[in-house]
Amino acid sequence: MEKHILSKSSFIRGLQCPKSLYLYKNFYLQRDKVSPEQQAIFSRGTHVGLLARRLFPGGVDVTPSSPFKFAESVKLTQKLIGEGITILYEAAFVFEKTLVAIDILVKRDDKWYAYEVKSSTRISPTYILDASLQYFIIVNSGIELQDISIININTDYTRHGALEYDQLFRVTSVKNEAVQNTGFIKENLERLLRVASHPEQPDVKIGQHCSNPYNCDFMGTCWKDVPENSVLYLSGTAKEELFQLYDRGIQTIQDIPANFPLNKQLRLQVESLIDHKTIIDREGIRKFLQSVNYPLFFMDFETIMPAVPIYSGTHPYQHIPFQYSLHFKETKSSTLFHMEFLAEAGTDPRKQFIEQLIKHTAVPGDILTYNATFERSVLNNLKKQFPEYDDAIDYIIYRIKDLMFPFETKLYYDPRMKGSYSIKNVLPALVDNLNYSTLKIGSGSVAMAAFENLQTETDLFKIAETRDALRAYCEMDTLAMVRILEVLENTVIL
Repeated sequence: MEKHILSKSSFIRGLQCPKSLYLYKNFYLQRDKVSPEQQAIFSRGTHVGLLARRLFPGGVDVTPSSPFKFAESVKLTQKLIGEGITILYEAAFVFEKTLVAIDILVKRDDKWYAYEVKSSTRISPTYILDASLQYFIIVNSGIELQDISIININTDYTRHGALEYDQLFRVTSVKNEAVQNTGFIKENLERLLRVASHPEQPDVKIGQHCSNPYNCDFMGTCWKDVPENSVLYLSGTAKEELFQLYDRGIQTIQDIPANFPLNKQLRLQVESLIDHKTIIDREGIRKFLQSVNYPLFFMDFETIMPAVPIYSGTHPYQHIPFQYSLHFKETKSSTLFHMEFLAEAGTDPRKQFIEQLIKHTAVPGDILTYNATFERSVLNNLKKQFPEYDDAIDYIIYRIKDLMFPFETKLYYDPRMKGSYSIKNVLPALVDNLNYSTLKIGSGSVAMAAFENLQTETDLFKIAETRDALRAYCEMDTLAMVRILEVLENTVIL
């Protein structure tokens, strides 16, 4: 059997950027470290792929014993097909030095059907190209496919009791597109095989392709010479325009001509960085603070968004709140109190979440959040699910004020925010002794993955450690809001 050079993933990588393909084949160890957020996406895809097998039960798994032994899978696939096996998982094929492994291969009425599983809610053009390559390789390996389809998540499905896999998943034929793409696939296979085998690295400049359709994992290599104050890191303008500047030699913010047209917010970013100064609109901040009334709660929610609904009455990718943190100050100078809720794994947290939140916020007073749109959305969804709490939830929503507003509107801008008004950027710019870097869980997406993992975790020590880390992270979010407000209050004299 011929040794493969390309795989489905490296083919898609090469379409995005031939330099990335070259680096992957020749300098694999230079890849950027996989982030916890990205690892969570990978794990979700694996989980959804395994569940989709329930649509075609009783198959034989052809997954190799290691990623370096796909030749075994190719031989085993041919052996099983020859023995009359009609359902295979991860059936592997090689043609033109290119390896593909199809998630599900089924023989029905003496005809073969291929299925590729995606954990997304829509079928992207990249997924079509992915399936087109698989169709080309499988057909040219001697398997006449009656059809090839993409299985993905059906967001119209609402779980009631046990999972209904035929409702959870949507199956869409893409054979017509795969056949139409045959010429494209063949042409690019030849091109990318040359790239992968060529001794010299392709000369490809950085550009929008670095993050389209996926964030390249060689950005640490290709972007290492991009200066810290690059125009590419400006926020609030199209990436295409930023790369046009960069390619014209205007690579740093300091290089931007004084008469270059910039909108008000971009001009503010540029001037702040060049002059090394914090820009403060004291009158604007004063008006914002006058709208915030003590007693004051500082509130933050954490949610999970499982692709496969865990609880009855929920749908795929629905925000399910499982945790909140509240700090409370009766007056500007009073003692700070902390309250929290963290659901137990294995039970639907929503009812207890809202009951505890109503109880903890019973004292009159404004409620500060950071990006209030999120908390309002979660609460409005809870209203639909638990109408008996309509009035109490409405009272919470009515009191919410958004601490993000002064930073989103650039009433307060520090160059260390790097154009972002995320709390992760605002906090270290305003408060020296408080940051997320020391936490075991340091972002909402990691918190989300951690709580989802608790649903199946049995190690009591790991459970306790994860729950402590979740509490520390959520508490940091509301404590950060307390300290940020104090900075704003000290900025102006009311």
